Amino acid sequence: MNSKMSLSRHLNSLPLLRPWGLPRSLGHVSVLIMKEHLSYLQAFQNANPAITIEHVMLPDFDKPETVSLSKDGKDFSLVTTNLDQISNHPETEKVFVFPPEWILAMLCQKFASLGINIIWLDGYWPAPFGKRPPQPDFYQKNARLLHTAYGFMETDQDRTTFAARIKAILTGNAGWLPIAPFPEYHHPRIGPETGDIMIDGGISDMVGAQVQFAKAVGPTGMVHGFEPIGWMAEKARTQLAPFAQYHLHCAGLGETSGEVRFASLRDSSHICVNSSDDQNTEICQLTTIDEIAQNLAKVDCIKLDVEGSELAALKGGIETIKKFRPKLVICLYHKPEDLFEIPIYLKSLVPEYKMHLAHSSCGFTDTILYAKA
Repeated sequence: MNSKMSLSRHLNSLPLLRPWGLPRSLGHVSVLIMKEHLSYLQAFQNANPAITIEHVMLPDFDKPETVSLSKDGKDFSLVTTNLDQISNHPETEKVFVFPPEWILAMLCQKFASLGINIIWLDGYWPAPFGKRPPQPDFYQKNARLLHTAYGFMETDQDRTTFAARIKAILTGNAGWLPIAPFPEYHHPRIGPETGDIMIDGGISDMVGAQVQFAKAVGPTGMVHGFEPIGWMAEKARTQLAPFAQYHLHCAGLGETSGEVRFASLRDSSHICVNSSDDQNTEICQLTTIDEIAQNLAKVDCIKLDVEGSELAALKGGIETIKKFRPKLVICLYHKPEDLFEIPIYLKSLVPEYKMHLAHSSCGFTDTILYAKA
């Protein structure tokens, strides 16, 4: 008997992990708040008179501060603490007031390892993040293919993330997505290792991940990185100069080689598909994974974050993937259909791939497929 929960049942049973706004019945809470927003805490209490604040915890804790508050005409004080003791208070709900998105993502990675999955969000200023127009027909239109790809996921956690991605697309709310306890691209068991030869598709001029890849393969390994936009490639090249094992190419990865027009955007450069994209563009060179691999003894790992061209780049690497069965780190968040099209395509090339899915942000970005044969 198959013990896996069906996708439809999974969709019906998912909890909303990061809800915006508080129910009246919330009760006793531990409030997370940045030190700069402490002055708003009384307004939060006034707006939620039924809530009892038990603790005030600062992500940017420096030293304890005393916060004076009033509730039901009575004054009381609380001393702020850091987050180290948060898991010791299971009796309280966790509420983050005025949460900065990047801080919340980092905290959720930490909290996931502690078993804290639900964090209430309130007092948003400006408007809440993690929202986009919903696509309520996404599941019904693609149910058969979604069920197929869901069946490829290796563990219960992978299947939960897969179902939550669908729920986020349906509702336009990324708060359904569980955040992995590790950063994007850095699955604890699938990624570059000492001595590996790696192909790294998509860099921009922010090279934190590329530095980690270079360190992971070490001086006996090699990384071939690809960035199509000239000015970003040069900036990245300068920052990566200390790592002789990292070889940066000013080109994009696609299904075929040639010249294409790219929108030149700092963190979302992409191939232009219509005339409305003509502003701020430049002609760039495309190559393929198979062309690159012709000059390599092996390919151990491929990472692709190429702004919606992931499937095309994989199709340009058919022979390489079949021959070397490399570890894969592939972004699935740029286009909704990538969620099922990419896993199904990869399984057709290498049926032995075991697939994992993880999400690393509080928004719709950073849902990543990890695969290993």
